[in-house]
Order: sequence, then C-alpha cells, then structure tokens
Amino acid sequence: SALLRDVHIGIPSSGVTGGTLSIVQGSYEYHHYLQDGFNDSGWGCAYRSLQTIISWFRLQNYSSIEVPSHREIQQSLVEIGDKDPSFIGSREWIGAIELSFVLDKLLGVSVLLILIFVDVCDS
Repeated sequence: SALLRDVHIGIPSSGVTGGTLSIVQGSYEYHHYLQDGFNDSGWGCAYRSLQTIISWFRLQNYSSIEVPSHREIQQSLVEIGDKDPSFIGSREWIGAIELSFVLDKLLGVSVLLILIFVDVCDS
C-alpha cells in the first residue's frame, strides 16, 4: 500500500503563543500502527518512529537502504549484542537508546541522547 508522506503539512497552528515552532525539512514517509496488515498495536511505536526516520534519510538521498521491518530492526539489535537472539520475533518494546543503536548500525549516524530527570515530588 502507498505510504502517507509529509503528514505535518497542512496541520493548523495550535494557537499557542510564545513558543518555538520546529518542523522537519524534507520529505518522509509516515509509518504507523497496523500498517500493511502487521499488528504492532501497543508495542510498535518506536519501531514505526525509526522507520519514519530512516525514510527521511532515504528520501533526502543520504542512504539507499530499504526501510527495515520490525524483524530486521530486532536482528540489528541482536547483531550488535544489545539483545539476545530470543528477541527476534518478539513484541518487546524498544526505546530511544535502541533507535540510536540501529541508526548507528544501519546508517552510520551517531546520536546524542540527553536524559533529563525531574523529581515531580518536589515540584
């Protein structure tokens, strides 16, 4: 099936004043839950985010790799030693750290993650 492209275009302003608007430059394909009949509802959001990010690299001609499937993403994490082989085919969540590992492995893109912890009890 055809993928949606550049879904941010045409979204009206939130009306919030005083903020900073940051928006993607360049085209991307929007990958989402249940796409192509694959049921990843409830666990696939980071996989779909990674697929969307990789599509941006492809559409800017920074890379020619195919957008990886969930299984290929899992295989990459096993190959670098982040996950055990039993991870392949699972419905286990991944997060920003795993996305950074896969971006580095597949695209050679280094990612800097900045963790900010807020103690809500003292707020």
